[in-house]
Amino acid sequence: MTVVSNTSPLRYLIAIGRADLIQHIFGHVLISRGVREELTHSSCPEMVQKWMAHAPAWLETRDLAQSPESEFVRLLDQGEAEAIQLAIDLKADYLLIDERRGRQIATARGLTVIGTLGILIESHRQGRIQNPSDILGELRAARFRVSRRLVQEFEELIQSMKSPE
Repeated sequence: MTVVSNTSPLRYLIAIGRADLIQHIFGHVLISRGVREELTHSSCPEMVQKWMAHAPAWLETRDLAQSPESEFVRLLDQGEAEAIQLAIDLKADYLLIDERRGRQIATARGLTVIGTLGILIESHRQGRIQNPSDILGELRAARFRVSRRLVQEFEELIQSMKSPE
């Protein structure tokens, strides 16, 4: 399975100490140099920068075979543009990305996208986390932005997954 990640899912799950959720679901994950630069930039939380300084073997940085398409560069930030281009080049099974415009462009290019909330849902389904809503609260405290509509859909899905008592 080939999985490419943009900055956001890694940044926020690292920030709350739960990057392991990504590794447990996907195993090996690839990032572009642009994503690595965003995760190690001084504007990123210190915890994330330190984690990246000693990143585990399951997270691998890959160079792009070609520059991102001009549409990507025009509409997205560097990390998003590179993540989508890398996923296209490698024919990735999944692209981990949260930003709406990036998700729309990736989906239009035939990529299967999963965001941070999807990672929480799958982790819950696998029994790795008991209360995904609590973890969403931690993410939001770490400045993870998500619409009310998505939070409501997330909560409804989690509720529907609970077994009857």
